[in-house]
Amino acid sequence: MTQGNRLRDTALPSLITLGNVACGVGAILLSTHALLKDDANLLFHAAWWLVLATVFDALDGKVARMTRTASHLGSQLDSLADAITFGVAPTIVLTTLVQMEGPALGIHMHPRLLIVAPIIFALCAVLRLARYNVESETKDHSKDSVAFSGLPSPAAAGIPISLILLYFGLADPNFVFPVDIALLEIIREVILRSAPFLLILSAVLMVTQVPYPHFFSWMTRDRPPFKALAETAVIFGLLMVEPELALFFSGFGFAFIPAIRALPALLKRNSSSMSPPDGNHG
Repeated sequence: MTQGNRLRDTALPSLITLGNVACGVGAILLSTHALLKDDANLLFHAAWWLVLATVFDALDGKVARMTRTASHLGSQLDSLADAITFGVAPTIVLTTLVQMEGPALGIHMHPRLLIVAPIIFALCAVLRLARYNVESETKDHSKDSVAFSGLPSPAAAGIPISLILLYFGLADPNFVFPVDIALLEIIREVILRSAPFLLILSAVLMVTQVPYPHFFSWMTRDRPPFKALAETAVIFGLLMVEPELALFFSGFGFAFIPAIRALPALLKRNSSSMSPPDGNHG
C-alpha cells in the first residue's frame, strides 16, 4: 500500500468520526433554536441527529479495522467525539424537553435536579471513556471487542434519545395503535418526571463493572443463531413500522437487561466481602 493510499484510508474513519461530532453539535444547536423559537418539535429532529451519530460511531471503527488503519489517534478522536455527542448533547436535548413541555403538564422539577442530573451523566460518560481508553491499550485493535466493562456511552445516550423520540412518536396520528389524549398525557408526564432519574441511573451503569456485550455480538454471536435472527427480524420490523417504539425497547433492553442479570452476582459478592472470616475471634 502506497503512502498516499494509506493516508486516504486513514482519513476515511476520521471523517466518519467527525460526522459523529457534527451530529452532536447539530443536536445542541437545535436545542437552543427550540428554546429561542419556542418550538419543541425541533427536539424531535435533534434526537434523530443523535441516532445518526450512533450510526457514524458504529461505522468508524468497522471501517478502520476493514482498512487496517486503526490507530491511537483514531481511538482518541473517537472518545472525544463520544464525549460531546453521547455525553453532553443528549442531556441538553432531554433537559430542554423537560423545561419546555413540563409546565404545560403541571410538572415543575427542582431546578438544581435539572442541572445536577445532566452534569452527573456527562461526568460519568467522560470517566467511562477514559477508563475504556486505558483498558484498550492492552487489547488487540485488529479484532472487534466482544464485551465492555460498564454501559458504553452510546448505549447510555440511547436512554435519553429514546425517551425523546417516544415522547413525540406517541402523538403521531398514524401510530401503530391509537393513544387517546388522556393516556398520552399520562405517558408524557411519566417520561418527563423520570427523565432526570434515568439520566443518573444510566450514568451509574456507565461506571460500574457490569459486563455489556458489543452491540453486534449482542445481536449475533452471544446467542443461538436462530434466536438472534428471530429477534433481529422483529427489531428491524418494528424499526420499519414504528422506529421510535423499536428504539425505545431495544435501547432500554440493552441498557438494563445485562444489569439485572448481573445484580445477583453483585449482591453475592458484596455479602461475601461483608461476612467475617472463619475462625475464632477473641
